[in-house]
Amino acid sequence: MQQPNPAKPRAAALLKAASHAGIGICLVLLAGCGREEPVQAPRYADRPPVADSLTHYIFTVHPLHNPQLLHQKFQPLMQYLDSRIAGVQFDLDASSDYADYERKLREGKSHFSLPNPYHAALARDWGYHVIAKMSNDTLFRGVFVVRKDSPVREPADLRGKVVSYPAPTALAAAMMPQLYLQDHGIDVETELTNRYVGTHNSAIMNAYLGQSAVGVTWPVAWKSFQQANPKEAAELYVIWQTPTLIQNAIIARNDVPPDLTEKVRQLLVGLQDTPAGREILARIDTSSFETADDQRFDVVLAFLKEFRTRVKKEK
Repeated sequence: MQQPNPAKPRAAALLKAASHAGIGICLVLLAGCGREEPVQAPRYADRPPVADSLTHYIFTVHPLHNPQLLHQKFQPLMQYLDSRIAGVQFDLDASSDYADYERKLREGKSHFSLPNPYHAALARDWGYHVIAKMSNDTLFRGVFVVRKDSPVREPADLRGKVVSYPAPTALAAAMMPQLYLQDHGIDVETELTNRYVGTHNSAIMNAYLGQSAVGVTWPVAWKSFQQANPKEAAELYVIWQTPTLIQNAIIARNDVPPDLTEKVRQLLVGLQDTPAGREILARIDTSSFETADDQRFDVVLAFLKEFRTRVKKEK
């Protein structure tokens, strides 16, 4: 089975280093661009076949972080699963951006995955089902980050300005914030320039560099940015937050053996019961996993219906 496979010299250096690491940060200039400006990001090739006697299962994680940081955070979880399920290996696969991640789900390349709630709700139509979810639903919200010297004080101040997001399908960091702005009197599609820059880190850095009036992310990515870039973070603050929804899910492809799916679910739900498990949970920014099913994510379908009616103006 195959494994598939950001006074500012310091800011410029961060962006250059990020590009070299394959993070895919891209600052898009306004000239010649339309209202919504998709980022051009690198693609990540699948790895060659693995020659061993283990059965390999691909475990994808949506772009919570750049690929290097994502591997640092989630590889210990893969090793934990490997050590407790005989005869299998879980191969962690990071995606270049949300479009790349979604493609892998649509094409059935992932056996297990940790999607955002948006993709968790849609993936049932792509041959997947929910087996668990992260707890701490209060963390699943959008946050608007601005420079401390920004003149922005209320949503109305954003009219005619640029807002940066990771991706159109980032539920907490694009869709929920756009509905928040719509609720506060902004016509998102006509009164803003919506810029999709590929990663949470890049959305924050766009605000820091003044390339956008606001950068939109979510609490986990904002915390990680503060830890990794304290100097830049000190020049920023969270000005608004959206209401919460539901946390990220764990999904399994429908043709994965049910006994394996159940073992994975049990191991995830039991992580909080051991010191080693709690260390893994802290690394991936959650306190626990809990059992869940597709119906728990019907709330996302209700949100999407409202979003498409009020923000995207779909009939």
